[in-house]
Amino acid sequence: MAGTGLGAPLLSGQTGVPEPERSGTKKRMTVYIDAMAEGGEMLHPKLGAFIRCLGPLASGLFKLIMFVMPFYWQLLSACYSVYSVLPIHVLQMIFGFALCFFGGTYVTSIAAIEAFRTLGGMKLLDSLTLVYDEMTKVKEVIRKDSVEDKDGDGTADIEALTSTQLAQRSLVLGMKTVEKPEVLQTALVFLWTSWISVLATLKLQFAQTIALALGTADILKFPAVIIFAPPLTLALGPDLKHWVDTIIDTSIKIIAVMFAWYIKMVVSAFYSGLRGGRMFADGLFKLLEEKDMLKDMPDYLVPKPYDPDKTYLDEMIMYPLAAGGFLFQVMSGFMLPFPLNLVFLPLNIIEWTLRWEITWH
Repeated sequence: MAGTGLGAPLLSGQTGVPEPERSGTKKRMTVYIDAMAEGGEMLHPKLGAFIRCLGPLASGLFKLIMFVMPFYWQLLSACYSVYSVLPIHVLQMIFGFALCFFGGTYVTSIAAIEAFRTLGGMKLLDSLTLVYDEMTKVKEVIRKDSVEDKDGDGTADIEALTSTQLAQRSLVLGMKTVEKPEVLQTALVFLWTSWISVLATLKLQFAQTIALALGTADILKFPAVIIFAPPLTLALGPDLKHWVDTIIDTSIKIIAVMFAWYIKMVVSAFYSGLRGGRMFADGLFKLLEEKDMLKDMPDYLVPKPYDPDKTYLDEMIMYPLAAGGFLFQVMSGFMLPFPLNLVFLPLNIIEWTLRWEITWH
């Protein structure tokens, strides 16, 4: 056969495209994609039919993302704008306060951030910046398209489109806006490999938690079978009695894992409360020192010049704040109140995804 790679005779016979020269995989792939884009018949009709069947599902998912994403995008942009202008000590106080009151809730997310930083944080930040810049361009193009009126009838052109057509139009505009998808691909690949490396690190870090959960499940399985097997067998009947052991085993493991993670969150909340309180107190007094607001305080409270090792004033702020943050987390069951639970929904999804990956994969 004269053709190589993707099959030049098939391309030539179906689309009229000449056989590609032997100049590497890149050129053969380009010829193949161009042939498909010219409107030729699909080379794999069954695959094409399957892909078309997935269209409504993909369209619905895309519309949901497009509906929710602007809110979180604006929130992220606002946070980044505030982050860019706030003094470093104010940021330290904010992060310390958040760590006090939410550190236990996001135990795996905080550990993942530390792992990301250890595994090449600056390169990861560059990749995230690239993805953010590209998505900003896409957002601006879609915004301009939403108010464009090419036919001059006084209403935006998108008003005449159905929701499915609008979703497809936005997707195509976004793909056209990204001029160098291979660069975006490289950034996304690095993010993916970083994610895998972080998962491996977290599995080692939280191996004790998982071992505690599964060990507890093994110990509790026998008494659980004695207690719950008779009523469960009667409820399922003779035809389904072989499911009794599986149901009890799975239920015990799930409960044990939830309990182990709760214990881990309590320990993490105690530690993060102390660490966050220290960050807040240090940031506060450094800010006051920069503003020259400590000079009027008595020397027995604040020595001159200010030295945190020679005063207990920072501990007087640190420990009450740490205690308040720890009690808040435990009494709230590590659940964020409304509307913070909606604001931090993406972070909650990341947290539970990490726990699932660490525990069951």
